[in-house]
Formats: sequence, structure tokens, C-alpha cells
Amino acid sequence: MTSHTEKSTAEEDSDIIEFLNRKLANLSVASDAAEVLGKNDDGLPVCEVSMLLPQYAQAVYNALRSPVRQLRLAAVVRLRKYLSLQNVDERVDNVLALEIIPLLIEFLECYHDNLLQYETAWIITNIAAGSTQHTQALVAGDVTQHLIKVLTTSTNIEVQTQIIWALGNIAGDGAVFRDIILSAGVIEPLLYILTHYDKYDYMAVRITVWATANMCRGCRCSDPSWSLITPAFPILGNMVQLNDIEIISDACWGMSRILNGTHKHREHALVSDSTLCHRLVQLLSEESLTSTVHLPVLRTLKQTQSVIDAGALTILTSSFLTTKNLTLRRDACLAVSNVAAGTYKQVNAVLTEPNLIESIVALLWDSDMKVVKEACWVLSNSTSLHNPGHIQIILQHDIISPTLHHLRNPGTPHEILNKLIDTLVNILSVGDLSGPNSSQILANEYADKLASAGIVEALIMTWNNSSVNEIVKEKVRALLERWFCGYLPRNNQSSGEIEEDIASIEERVSRLTIMGGVF
Repeated sequence: MTSHTEKSTAEEDSDIIEFLNRKLANLSVASDAAEVLGKNDDGLPVCEVSMLLPQYAQAVYNALRSPVRQLRLAAVVRLRKYLSLQNVDERVDNVLALEIIPLLIEFLECYHDNLLQYETAWIITNIAAGSTQHTQALVAGDVTQHLIKVLTTSTNIEVQTQIIWALGNIAGDGAVFRDIILSAGVIEPLLYILTHYDKYDYMAVRITVWATANMCRGCRCSDPSWSLITPAFPILGNMVQLNDIEIISDACWGMSRILNGTHKHREHALVSDSTLCHRLVQLLSEESLTSTVHLPVLRTLKQTQSVIDAGALTILTSSFLTTKNLTLRRDACLAVSNVAAGTYKQVNAVLTEPNLIESIVALLWDSDMKVVKEACWVLSNSTSLHNPGHIQIILQHDIISPTLHHLRNPGTPHEILNKLIDTLVNILSVGDLSGPNSSQILANEYADKLASAGIVEALIMTWNNSSVNEIVKEKVRALLERWFCGYLPRNNQSSGEIEEDIASIEERVSRLTIMGGVF
């Protein structure tokens, strides 16, 4: 479904995509580095915009402090144009060297002069688009409090929009800055705009949705600011109903970030709107949309029944688990594993969806280990309820071959080994429960089948892998003791290095006991 032409952006790692979405400088398309300033006799030296600082720093500073409004505004406009060029960080350094943050606050609160407010807010926006040190300078200068004050008192949409842009950049620079802004009361005016979006222009709504999504970044239910961002979820859900790609994308990023911070028992309360769930699935079904929309939509899908009822599993199977787009493939697998972590009914929906498990098993052979890891999570979650029917469905597919491959491969990441072993434990536990004599672990039918397939030798290879961590080694040891001790060859059955390795494990497991197979 996704073309190869998108590879340069759409297939980037999701963390990189989110980073690019974090801060946004307001760069003027019309502003050229060679543009000559001072043509209108504004009282400042005539120069190219790119040469303004540090060459004319004193003249700019004097103009900013002038009692003449025209001269002050001319200096502010020049600084704004200077910061609207590329290489933002270097230019911000030159502007901050003027030590004018108190003056910017003063200009920001000139309610009788909307143009001066707007140009000043633009300067602050681009300072906040720089480095963390630049953002820190603004916060230390108490700029955030004044930005929110003007946001709540100004009636000028352009001024409000530019202030929201600045606040979004500050919040995007980390949890500390985000919490400062949230505690100052930024969410209420943002949500007011989004609730009354039809009264604002496109840019105001677009920037407000983006900034709100940044406010939700990395916030957890244990954080003091958690209760401040959760009211944004239903309002962002309303934004998804709009027919605007950028707004939809940012709204989904915001909702997904809120969901990522929840405990499972709170997710259902957040995603209970069947209209929203159907809209998300509809967006996934629109092939004309790119990963710019599909990726955050996938991140928003969780395991509530409403998502399943909306047909999410069908579209994930048919279009996303097999897509050539690496990031979408990975996130589709993640969405399935979230559903598989749900109730019996939800796990059953995953296992009975046509071609879904077949696609997941195929992803166990994927070239990207992050995709493989998510596929392993699907299997582990799908078997975690220890339901015999679920285990039988899983074993109808060839999960053993890729499992053996990864256990034998010395380069397999620990996360993959960990979840594969969890899946084996789930399967074998059901074998104990359904066996003819649950008190005799050797009667486990699944242990017989796995041993015949070569699982014991593969586990020993994992054990002997020097790069495997102790958590995985302990799980391997527990598997061998609980279910496969009787399948280990004795010293007189073979000779060589493998015999010594097996004997060593035999000796260790004979001294240890795990109660009930739980470890």
C-alpha cells in the first residue's frame, strides 16, 4: 500500500519522527538572507538581514529602548526577520546576547499595539525553537507566565496563535518545561480554542492542536500534571473528525501520548467513543493518506472492544502487517499486541481474525528486530491467559521454526528471547493443565512435541551464548528443569562438547526446585 518513494521520511524510526514533530520554528518563506533592511528610512542602518547581528547589535539595542514607537517596532521586525532565516541556533545566540528578554516581555504586554505583540511573540517562538539552553533562558526570564497571561487576555487571533506556537516549542523541550507551562494554566485556553474551532482560522487551530499534543508528551498518570492533560483527550478526538491531514496527525499524536501514560484500567474510560474508533479505522482504510497520518493513528489504537468492533483488526491484517513501510509494520504489530493483552474475548478476536496470526508468524522472520520483537509480544500476549483453545490455534501455525532459529542465533536480542521463552512457558503450562496426569510433568504433550522439534538443543545453545543476560539464562534453566529435564541426554549417550554442556545443566537443575512452574 505504501510506495517506496516515501522511504526517506515515512520509514524513519518512530522516535526520530516524533523528535521532528517536537519543535517548530516560524521561518518566513518571504524572508531572504540577502534582503536589504532600512529601505523605508526606519532610523536603523541599512544592511542585509543576515548581517544584522552581531554587526549592528548596539544600534538594534538602542532602537529597542527608544521612546519612539516606530523605531522600536522597526527593530523588533528586523530581529524577527533575522530569526526567520535558517541556522536558528546560531542566530538565537546572537539575539540572546543582547540581553533583551525583559524588553520582549514589555513589548508582549503592549495590548494597544497588536503588531508589536505579534512580532515579539514571533521572536520568542523562534528563540524557543532553538536549543534547550535557549528555552531555559526564556523560562528563567519568566517569559512563560507572561505568554499565558497575554494568551488569556488578548482578543487578537494572530497574537494568540503566535503565543501558542511559542508555548508549544517550550513544552516540546522536555518534561520540566512542559510541567511549568501546564501548572501555569495553559490547557484551558488551548481547549477553549479547539472547542470553538469554527471561530478561528486554520492556522490558529492547526498550531493549537500541535501545541496541545506537545503538552501531552511523556506525561504519566503518576505525574502531578496528569489530571491537567486528560481533558484534552475527547477534544483532540473531535479534531480527528475534521478533514485536515495536519490537524488529524497532531491530534492522534496527542491522544496516543495520553494513552501511553495510562494504566490499563483507565484506557477504557478514555477510548470508549465508538465514533472515534470508527473514524480511526476509517483513516487507516484511506490509502491516499501517508504514514504522516497512519503512524499516529496506529499509536492511538488500544485494546478496547470498540476498536475491535470498528474493524481495526481486519485493516491491520490486510494493509499494515504486510506493508513495506518498516515503521508502519512495526506499529501495526504493536497495535495487535495491545489488543492481545486484553480480555478473553479480545484475544479470541485476534486469534480468529483471518490471516492475522499467519501474518504475525511471518513477521517472526522479519529483517528488522524491532518488528520481530513486537511479533513475539503478540504471541506471548495471545497465550498468556493459558486457554487451551488459544494454544491450539497458535500451534496450528509454524511458530516452532522461527522460535528455534532465534534461540540458536547468537545475535538474537534479549527482548526477543525473553518473549519467545514466555510463549513457550505459556504453552507448556497449558500442557500441564490439559495432560492426562497433571501431577506428572513428563506427560505434557506439548513438551513431547517441542522436544521432538529440537527445542532442548536450541535452549542449550541459548544457554551457552555468552552474550545472553542472566534473566534469559534463568528462564532457560527453569524451562529445562520444569519440563525438559527428562529429555536431556545422559553422559553415556553421546560424547563431545555438547555432552558436557548438557551434563552441566543437568547437574545444576537437579539441585533447584521451582514451585508449580511459576518463575
